[in-house]
Amino acid sequence: MSARRNGAKPGDAGVAGEATARATTLASGLFPHQVEGVAFLLRRRRAILADDMGLGKTRQAIIAMHVAEPGGPYLVVCPASVKRNWAREIELALPGTRVQVVGGKSDQAPLDAEWVVVNYDILAAHAQRLAAHPWLGVVFDEAHYLKNHQSQRSKHSRALVDAATDPVVYALTGTPLTNRPRDLFPLLQLCGHPLAKSFLSFAKRYCDAQQNEYGWVTDGASNLEELAVQLQGLMLRRAKDDVLELPPKLRTWLDVDVPEH
Repeated sequence: MSARRNGAKPGDAGVAGEATARATTLASGLFPHQVEGVAFLLRRRRAILADDMGLGKTRQAIIAMHVAEPGGPYLVVCPASVKRNWAREIELALPGTRVQVVGGKSDQAPLDAEWVVVNYDILAAHAQRLAAHPWLGVVFDEAHYLKNHQSQRSKHSRALVDAATDPVVYALTGTPLTNRPRDLFPLLQLCGHPLAKSFLSFAKRYCDAQQNEYGWVTDGASNLEELAVQLQGLMLRRAKDDVLELPPKLRTWLDVDVPEH
């Protein structure tokens, strides 16, 4: 049962404990940090998972989404280069699940699978029919693709979320967004965070915004420690060195005969 439906607040200790217990039951085949990540995602309906590349954000999001809203339908928005990888990961994590990959701008096949995968580049072409579908969950992979909150890509993404009825929303990215806070703003919008109400207010506080004769310059950073506090409970970021206990590198020297020419 979700925090929304049982009336608990996302930050309540009871919600955190319930999410951890649920994640632990799914621990088979997962690394400890992935179990922690699933528990984090289950604590709230909207979250940012910003783990380093290679830590399994895809698997964590699939499992958490499937538990948060069993049955779907779910939408994954991602770069074209990883669409097939998403389909494969979903099938591995949830055997027997039907996955539909939207092939291109002209692909008008009915959206009748439990999971639908579409890439950012064709989002505009399918915006109307995607917005009309009753998604229970939406995942934005490589969410830094939405870094410009005024771009059509970002606007279509927000429209998808707004058209659904309180969907679970996960934004996944391996890019350290706090290095350039303005890139974080569109993700905060998708998550409905209070800081996302006004970009100018956000930029003045966290982007060291300066006004010149051409307008506002917002590519700086300021008050980062305060921003990190504001993101607690919304964004989880782990580096590989923090969560993986890897053995020291082994180097082996091999003698190779190089033929003379």
